[in-house]
Amino acid sequence: MDKIARVGPPEALSVADGLYSFAVKLSEPPAGHWIYVFRLVATPSKGDIDPDRVVFDHERGLLFASEEPLVPEWIRHIDLWIAEANAQVATDEAAEEKRRAETEARDRRDALLKQVNEKFKNL
Repeated sequence: MDKIARVGPPEALSVADGLYSFAVKLSEPPAGHWIYVFRLVATPSKGDIDPDRVVFDHERGLLFASEEPLVPEWIRHIDLWIAEANAQVATDEAAEEKRRAETEARDRRDALLKQVNEKFKNL
């Protein structure tokens, strides 16, 4: 999977009682595993900036609500969380590829041993 990246600045969608709803476009819609990892590795800040308040929308990207003064801090954290999720997904994919290669090597070895055993079964 390609790395997910934030594309452009946040876009305000609505406002109510001083709380703005924002959309942050992503380079591509994240897969379910990526979203799971995002939620797993993202550490909340000490304030209102919490990854549990982030919603993923397939068409609009990443959605969050914030007071205007906190938006730069939200974006800083979102960029950090995206980087952490990308790093963990890359690690997960590398581990899965290693497991897959080991399984294929083991299967090739087993097939070779079966051939040799079949060849010499009447000896």
